[in-house]
Amino acid sequence: MSPPELRALLADSIALWGAEARVSIEGEAVRVDDMRVTAATPGDLPIRWWLERPGQKRPCTSVLGLLRSLRNALGGGEAQKLRVV
Repeated sequence: MSPPELRALLADSIALWGAEARVSIEGEAVRVDDMRVTAATPGDLPIRWWLERPGQKRPCTSVLGLLRSLRNALGGGEAQKLRVV
């Protein structure tokens, strides 16, 4: 996934969550406020993404994990769960 594609995904997700955050491209990374998302190197497998916050670098093994970590970092709290009965 290229930085522009990741930026679009993150911006759409943040809007869907109703959170306020500025999303921009910074070289090969995507910046979300004071956080930075970068793709992992092939040697980092199974890690696919790194979410860097001030004083912390969190590994994410999938795009879903990245989105969950980002939502939690933005203060989104626990996601609503769909229950079908």
